[in-house]
Amino acid sequence: MEKTKKITVKEIAFGAVLAAAYVALTLINPLAFGEVQFRFSEILVLFCFYNPVFCVPMIIGCLIANFIASPFGWVDVVLGTAGTALAVFPMSRIKNIWLASLLPVVTNAVLVGIMLTYFVGVPFPLWLNMIFVGIGQLVVITIIGVPLFKFGLERNKRFMEIIRS
Repeated sequence: MEKTKKITVKEIAFGAVLAAAYVALTLINPLAFGEVQFRFSEILVLFCFYNPVFCVPMIIGCLIANFIASPFGWVDVVLGTAGTALAVFPMSRIKNIWLASLLPVVTNAVLVGIMLTYFVGVPFPLWLNMIFVGIGQLVVITIIGVPLFKFGLERNKRFMEIIRS
């Protein structure tokens, strides 16, 4: 039987900071919403790869950002947040960060693509909306985010101790 890990106060505090950072980075980014989006706050979902405790704060951060700023209203709050939720929990179980980084690319491409096509009425076919969203996610998370974590943050021993607790 698997032992349940207790969440520390440090993890709760760091999770709150991550959620707030996600919201702030989304709100200041003019490219965070739309058919072609480069939501740089999505880099933060990579924290879930290192520690599953950060899955819930990432979902909450996405939910709040979409609730406050999405021009697409409730449908983005539901589908956009679902894209993050469906990605982060499996990310925490995958052993390869490059592979894990593709989960939010796929989930958001599909769900946000559906949202843009069927709920918002963007004048592009579903497949094209999925490609546009997927490319933005791929650039931000996999091409920018993974090297930032692998070759920058992972080299900081103290930082890794904090996020892995």
